[in-house]
Amino acid sequence: MNLKLKRLVRTQSSEEYALFDLDQIAANGAPMTIGKLDLHYTGEGVYGTILLWDEASRRLKPSQRSAFIHALLEEITQPMGIPNEYVVEFFTPTLENYQVFHNVGVDEEAEATAQRRL
Repeated sequence: MNLKLKRLVRTQSSEEYALFDLDQIAANGAPMTIGKLDLHYTGEGVYGTILLWDEASRRLKPSQRSAFIHALLEEITQPMGIPNEYVVEFFTPTLENYQVFHNVGVDEEAEATAQRRL
């Protein structure tokens, strides 16, 4: 697995990353997304959630998955100059019912049409 992280959001105390495997290419020619990582920084350490899509997780043996997660977290936390203690939850959801909800780029006419349908 050739991992690439892309920061999606950064605040004063948190970050969200998309995880990509550069060895896998999606139908659109872009690297395959394999999950995401949410981190929250405190004075005591780092807390967060790793979501590794189910099919990506199945390709890893439990020992490989553990090594992957520890390497990922060390890469993220050590350069930050924060306590290197972390607690991170790990999940392997399927993308079967995955949806993203947003209001970016919604014009007023489309929004009014959607409201009429409700």
